[in-house]
Amino acid sequence: MDEKRGPAKRYGGKPFKKGGGRRPGGYGVGRSSGPPSNSTAAEDLAEYILRVLARDPDALQFDRKMMGSRRCRLGVTCEPTITGRLIGKDGKTITALRNLVRAAASRHGKRVDIEIQ
Repeated sequence: MDEKRGPAKRYGGKPFKKGGGRRPGGYGVGRSSGPPSNSTAAEDLAEYILRVLARDPDALQFDRKMMGSRRCRLGVTCEPTITGRLIGKDGKTITALRNLVRAAASRHGKRVDIEIQ
């Protein structure tokens, strides 16, 4: 290493601390420890994104099924022309949406599956 240059600094010149970034109170702060509610933010997020993708919010019908205490299936019924828009080319749109919703749901200890009918 060159004498004039020091080691690369991370995070705007602040020294890196091992274990940093934890909030006071330990693990699990901000997460609900009680039983999950019937509606979660992940399901609402999925509904919102699907309505925007469909361009006609009234054309979609949603059916939420609770499958146990921590699992939910969100069924979407729509016309075939809208189905293609929701699925996307080679299924990339629906795959990305499923990944996004699963990540959001896992923060609350749930699993949300999206099924387009």
